[in-house]
Amino acid sequence: MDDKIVALASYYDPMEAQIVRGRLEANGISCFIADDNILAANPFYNQALGGVKLKVFEHDLEQCRGILAEEAVLEAGDELMTCPYCKSTHVHFAAAPVKRNWFSIILAVLISTFPIYLYRSWICMDCGANFKPVEK
Repeated sequence: MDDKIVALASYYDPMEAQIVRGRLEANGISCFIADDNILAANPFYNQALGGVKLKVFEHDLEQCRGILAEEAVLEAGDELMTCPYCKSTHVHFAAAPVKRNWFSIILAVLISTFPIYLYRSWICMDCGANFKPVEK
């Protein structure tokens, strides 16, 4: 078969990519994960490579999106997470950098260390905002 392989999604957490791959394979869709071995050897390349990529055949692309959208609705309890700033549903739960103050930047320069602190939050893929879910 002369079908093109395309990237369905990119994940910064390799385990999340494996879970989605398992969901797709359970529905009979052939897929594989790219760049996971590089990131396992050196996780600092994660940002430069754009994360772990889930690849599928082009003719399965719409079916994959339908399966993942259906799974997202079921997980969210029939309510999708939306960005409070732009109201987009294209959000992702991942690691986000902590904002720094001037004191911590000067201290890091003086002692020649550059610690990277990350916390997990929702990130909007459309406007780039980081946010926590609003409690109802």
